[in-house]
Amino acid sequence: ARETDGGIYLHAGPEIGVASTKAFTCQVTVLAMLALRISHSRTISDAQYVELVLALSSLPNKIEDLIRLNETKIIEIAKGYRFAHHCLFLGRGYNYPVALEGALKMKEISYIHAEGYPAAEMKHGPIALIDHLMPVVFVAMKDSIYDKV
Repeated sequence: ARETDGGIYLHAGPEIGVASTKAFTCQVTVLAMLALRISHSRTISDAQYVELVLALSSLPNKIEDLIRLNETKIIEIAKGYRFAHHCLFLGRGYNYPVALEGALKMKEISYIHAEGYPAAEMKHGPIALIDHLMPVVFVAMKDSIYDKV
């Protein structure tokens, strides 16, 4: 940080647990903010910029609502996989790094084997390892590659 002419600080605060979810989330958020700022000066209007910044800032509340509204279902899914010894996280394109991060968090929190793979690579071997006790998590946004996953 001392050698740079400029930088972006995360201001995430200290991490409390082993799984550094704040650092990853802050990095993704800062990159989104940087992309928004660059696009604001080039391709998007003031109104679009404000709309996207407000949408980004509303994410924490939306995540809290999502968890609160689905807590029973989340617990039910967790109970269904409580005996799993392996877990697979799949993502395609820009979702692949999120799948890798999901696998890392699973390892750090549960101490079970977890791997992240590009979704397109499943047909080349890892699919043979999946059974009814192995949870598979797909990170898939409803975008142009959604149907390919």
